[in-house]
Amino acid sequence: MEKAVDSIQRLLKEKLTCYQQLHLVLKAEKKAIGTVDLGMIWETTRAKKDLIGKIEDVRKHIRVACQNHFPGMDKKTEPFSLGALVHALPLPNKRKNDIRQLKRTIDKEKDMVAHFIKANQIQVKKHLSIVDNIMNLFGKNTSQTRYTGKGMVTQGRKHNCLFIAQV
Repeated sequence: MEKAVDSIQRLLKEKLTCYQQLHLVLKAEKKAIGTVDLGMIWETTRAKKDLIGKIEDVRKHIRVACQNHFPGMDKKTEPFSLGALVHALPLPNKRKNDIRQLKRTIDKEKDMVAHFIKANQIQVKKHLSIVDNIMNLFGKNTSQTRYTGKGMVTQGRKHNCLFIAQV
């Protein structure tokens, strides 16, 4: 029994470490987005993929460890969730509380990761809309009203326009 608990705790600590690393990568990504550091953005993308793969592997190992050490437990926790797993573990309260505490810490880290993901998505959309507006100014968008250097309004006939009317 102790061996099983130690194995599951080790795997949960590994999962927590992966989420903590993902949190740090997302912080670096936020900074890279703000400074438009494309090299760093690509680096963080690779790191995120690696960490997500590790998290999925650890999740599979946790499930296998539970099935190996506690046969029949998988019937109690059909859809895999850490909460259902902790609840279904046939352990004494002291050992179960240690695992519950790890689960709460993992949940907090997941929340931080989710926060950074959302914030980074918003920041990317904001930067892309600015770039899109700049590209529209330089592009040949014939549907917008344009003004020439002489102040004349054109409807897509002249290519040397200085301003585009924003609707």
